[in-house]
Amino acid sequence: EDQKWSASGLILHASFIPLTLTTSDLQVVIVTVIMSLSTTCTSTPMDKTIEIRPIESRDASQATTLWCDGLQQTVDTAPDDEKRQKYADFFAKCVKDECSPGGAMGVDGEGLIEYFCRSTVRSTSEDASSSDDEQQQGRDATMFVAVQQVDEGEKERVIGMVGVKRGMDSKTFPSDRSTDDYGTFSVWKMSVGEASRGKGVGKRLMAAAEEWVRRQPDAETMRLYTANPIAASFYTNKDVGFTVLKKTDHYGIYEKKL
Repeated sequence: EDQKWSASGLILHASFIPLTLTTSDLQVVIVTVIMSLSTTCTSTPMDKTIEIRPIESRDASQATTLWCDGLQQTVDTAPDDEKRQKYADFFAKCVKDECSPGGAMGVDGEGLIEYFCRSTVRSTSEDASSSDDEQQQGRDATMFVAVQQVDEGEKERVIGMVGVKRGMDSKTFPSDRSTDDYGTFSVWKMSVGEASRGKGVGKRLMAAAEEWVRRQPDAETMRLYTANPIAASFYTNKDVGFTVLKKTDHYGIYEKKL
């Protein structure tokens, strides 16, 4: 009976092996198969238990904790104790400000929902029928989360996140196509939980963000800032595709032309 084995897309059929093969020939076949399996299995398989989707209110608190915890990686990459302490002090203040009422993260992440799920774009149409120049034409920002089911029920754990918005300023949105950064979409709050790194979660998040950006009017470029060399290596990986626009002693600016 014909038998087959499958490993990461490699299909082997037992019936292809001639019955006249010698022991030496079989050894060669076995070694070749092992080498093929080794090569095929080097890429990171997609974990089907992980879902990438737009953030929802129920995710906000976990996402906030994830982002705050993720800042430690940047602190740890500082080249010396002095800079490490400066980074730690800076991020401690940043967390306090952003997680306060009215902050970018807000209390239990309510700011994330307000900012990334309820953003508006200003109308640029001269014959707009409404007197309100902030018609809800479509969102200028969105956030994706990676969630993983942790039990047989409906409980999920947020293990990754990324936000993206039109323009480079964190507090404002370009309101006119003549604005320099109207066609630029910036990446914010990118983070993957420590236990979930190296599993392709970050690449899937960035792919979802890019797909969303490409659907927006006049989208030309994605851009981001980071002071984390590990993150910089991730963004400039060929699968993510960003290139260095500018580097200083403290941070880098990276972009991807669409």
